[in-house]
Amino acid sequence: MTSPDGRTARSAGAPPREFRPGRHAEPEWTELLESLWKDRDQLVKDFLERFSAISYGEALVPKEDIYQTAADTMDMFLFQMAGLELPPDLRALPREVAARRARQGVPLDAFLEAIRNDFRVLWKGLERVARDKGIGVLVANMDRVLDAVEGYVSSIQQAYAEEEARLARNKQLYRQRLLSRLFNAELGAPGDVQDLAAALGVQAAGTFEVLAVTSDAVAQAQRQVESEHRTYAYENAGVLYLFRQQRKGRTWSQEGPPFPAGYVPGVEGLAAVPAAAASALALARHKRRGAGLATMEDTWMGIAGDLLEQKFPDFSAPLRQALDNCTPLERQRLLQVARSYGRTGSIKETSEELFCHRNTVVNRLHSLHEVIGLDLTVPAEAARALVALSNYSDPDE
Repeated sequence: MTSPDGRTARSAGAPPREFRPGRHAEPEWTELLESLWKDRDQLVKDFLERFSAISYGEALVPKEDIYQTAADTMDMFLFQMAGLELPPDLRALPREVAARRARQGVPLDAFLEAIRNDFRVLWKGLERVARDKGIGVLVANMDRVLDAVEGYVSSIQQAYAEEEARLARNKQLYRQRLLSRLFNAELGAPGDVQDLAAALGVQAAGTFEVLAVTSDAVAQAQRQVESEHRTYAYENAGVLYLFRQQRKGRTWSQEGPPFPAGYVPGVEGLAAVPAAAASALALARHKRRGAGLATMEDTWMGIAGDLLEQKFPDFSAPLRQALDNCTPLERQRLLQVARSYGRTGSIKETSEELFCHRNTVVNRLHSLHEVIGLDLTVPAEAARALVALSNYSDPDE
């Protein structure tokens, strides 16, 4: 599914969900659900139209969060009505959504009102795909639709109450709402920033450092910083953003957190933190395998490579194809010398780093020139080669 602005409904790289109900028991009901699965983009659109009439009060929930939740929830209902086992990423959906809405300060009554619209949306969708010939099947299975929605409501209520109690116990509810305001509101007047900084207990004009943590590392990062009162955490759409005032001699770069993340230091002023968080996320998504903190210095070539590929498709294709045609050993040696020399710019340092004679380095640079057609000893050609190679994956690794 795609969102109104063209983005995929699920996070980049996530495998598509497969909907394969068995036909042996109730083929007509199964046929209805399969038709609705193909039409589930319309379900999300119908939900969003109904949602526009609901007020979440002063809570600030990002539009992409509303859309993502609607898309995932509709998928979950279809799996449940078909009697299928939920995919792993949907099993914890009610708890995750309820906890997030509690942290965002969404009133429970408004939240439940939005959820109960799911029944109307599903029923209208089933009527649409059933037409006249399937109405009898639809009516006979009304309980399945009701059970799926009411089961979700019950799970949401319990999880919301548990999360709100947890936040109240550790005094995070107010803090999370302030952070939601920081990341989602327009802080136009200087007084807005001053008030927010005072409420958070930081200096509005202070210097901050920011982390963006993605995928499986989010839970580990949350546990790590849970007791660190000077670290502020804000989660949105599966990404955890962490920031704190930067201290001399005790930066995240120096401490080395035990989880991977994108890292932006030296952020001047609290108002600049959200933009720095977006930059940190871009760095996290281009983190090299095995790296701890991804910084601008070690990821900019990968980002530049992606941008060039968008504007000039197959920008790096000739280099990739040339390297793919090499033997595995030759390719490994050429990549090693390219990356080492590209980083050091020195024949001597490269030879020491690769434990080989300087003449060997010269010969391998010459071989690389012959293979890819670019000379790393020429700055302009080196820049193009290194950017093109930044996202290259050795097929034999």
